[in-house]
Amino acid sequence: MLETERLILRQGRNQDFKDVKNFRNSDFVRKYNMLKIADEKEICDELAHSLVMVEKASQKVIGVLGIERDHLRYGVRCACLSYYMDEKKTQRGYMHEALKALISDLFTQGYDVVSARVFLGNDASVRVLKRLGFQEEGTLRHAVLNFEGIVFDDQLFSILKEEWEYK
Repeated sequence: MLETERLILRQGRNQDFKDVKNFRNSDFVRKYNMLKIADEKEICDELAHSLVMVEKASQKVIGVLGIERDHLRYGVRCACLSYYMDEKKTQRGYMHEALKALISDLFTQGYDVVSARVFLGNDASVRVLKRLGFQEEGTLRHAVLNFEGIVFDDQLFSILKEEWEYK
């Protein structure tokens, strides 16, 4: 569990389904993610392998963070982030706050690189990553087919442990 000024980041639980279902299947979240409409079992399975962002003030889950192996790197300690949140809670700095805490924790755990992939056009996500100090590594063209049948280019971002300013 990680705690910030306004958030608690903790392992997802089945009970979180009620909060997450309200935004997880929304067009807003799915537009820039490879998420298909999911039922309760699928969402609970996802939550079991994710961190949730709990807003302290409301005690509601407002976002989900994933940590996976970076499949584009080999032999280095790296993590690839994924994330989404309730559209009603965007533009308040919550994702920046959550990612800042998570990235600090990953570097403390001994990771050397943290990366993220962002669909071309997802300007809000790019702004968050750049504000955190991530560098754009390039664009993987014609990379991901989304739920609407649209093929997106995928922008690749990373930050190295020695570049991290929030140690």
